[in-house]
Amino acid sequence: MANPMYGQNKFDDKIASNAKWRLSNELDLTSTAGVYPVCTVPAGSYVLGVKILVTSAITAGSMDIDVGDGDNADMFIDGWDGTAGSVAVNTIIDASGSALEAGVASGKYYAASDTIDVDINTVAGAGKIKLLVLLAESAPVTLS
Repeated sequence: MANPMYGQNKFDDKIASNAKWRLSNELDLTSTAGVYPVCTVPAGSYVLGVKILVTSAITAGSMDIDVGDGDNADMFIDGWDGTAGSVAVNTIIDASGSALEAGVASGKYYAASDTIDVDINTVAGAGKIKLLVLLAESAPVTLS
């Protein structure tokens, strides 16, 4: 018997087709150190990826930024310091491939609503960012 979640029913296509990139509010990295919620994740959603978009040139200094959620401040990005030429305007940072900055996971399912948070551990000398969050809202799937 065929697995009803795969093959002719194309369950994977139904999930993948509703995944959309969300652009967060802008965050000034010279703000006071602390946790800043920048993107809401609805209950029943999958976060499939998180990237940083530099919207104003960053003077990193000793900057230290984490990106996570209410459960883990380092879930997606851990200890981004803006080095190695990653501070120019319109640069997109994908820390998931970096051994030094990758968080605990590259994606997560949220049974309850939550927020994606930027945790500024050490402020930058200058600069602003937005997050790009790939979010798939899990709607009921009709198998036929």
